[in-house]
Amino acid sequence: MKNPDASADIFSTGRKALAAARAAFEGRGLYVSAHTLPAGFVCVPYTFGEPEEDRRERLAALAASLGEGKSQTQPMVPTPVGEAQGLDTIQFFAACRMACPSAHLVVDLELLGHKLGQLCLSFGADEIMGPIVNQRALRLGERASSNELTREEAAQLLRASGFAPCERLAEGKARAL
Repeated sequence: MKNPDASADIFSTGRKALAAARAAFEGRGLYVSAHTLPAGFVCVPYTFGEPEEDRRERLAALAASLGEGKSQTQPMVPTPVGEAQGLDTIQFFAACRMACPSAHLVVDLELLGHKLGQLCLSFGADEIMGPIVNQRALRLGERASSNELTREEAAQLLRASGFAPCERLAEGKARAL
């Protein structure tokens, strides 16, 4: 499906995500992060301050497209174009959940941070994605804004949001943490 205003896909997968988001918002002079998603993940771009009606139309088109053959369980990653804004991000995750109730909504901790990411888990997201390290340095000085988590921290973040933590494996299976 095409967005008639921007002449770009309303969503895309894998490496096409950045190009589609950039094209969708190019006319508005906004910055798009040079972040790529794993294959099979659907990027759902949004921007702070975009009209509510535009969002509703894009999400309705996305829901219709997912109903036309794409898997309803395909992971969707709402991705901010430019800087993520707290309340706007939470509202967008909630709108995505309402538009696509059976889809996996994934929080990208690298883009949103672990604090906003945990809030998104309470407003529609059901999965997190981000850098997992064996041992993390203290968040002090230049590392104060680090979004790295250990497996234990990620599991704790999910448990605190009411989820049972598990790890997505390369074969498409999950392993409990």
